[in-house]
Amino acid sequence: MKKILTLFSVIALLSGCYKENEIIPDVLVSKGKVANISVIWAGPTRPTTTLTVDAGTVVPVTVEFFSDEPIKEFKLYSRPATTGTYVLFSTVAVSTASIVYDAKLRNNVVKFNVTAPTAKSATLQVAAEIVTTNELPSGQRTVTIRTRA
Repeated sequence: MKKILTLFSVIALLSGCYKENEIIPDVLVSKGKVANISVIWAGPTRPTTTLTVDAGTVVPVTVEFFSDEPIKEFKLYSRPATTGTYVLFSTVAVSTASIVYDAKLRNNVVKFNVTAPTAKSATLQVAAEIVTTNELPSGQRTVTIRTRA
């Protein structure tokens, strides 16, 4: 009985000693660091992800972000409703953007002006994206601007 137990123990130990292929290194190939948009909001109050305004109103859109990499540019996309394809409508170089560090929020903040649709009861969805100097874009965050009837 002891011999059988010993034999099974040896087989169990040896069967666990083979080299497996590592799939994790292939999955985790890093191309560099990206910026991270914490939150985006429209209007004066944080966080307002949907804002209703009069048609044609200029709305301040604030992007709160952080990045370990230097920022190259900010890209703003829009679509006329909450579905459909986003279209690039503005690319703002970092040299022309007014980036401010907000100690209260403990993040960098940049503001853009977006004009609400001129039609009544219309919806405009705005998405922000940050591109770092290593050409890697951040994830997009969105805010919705609606016009009153």
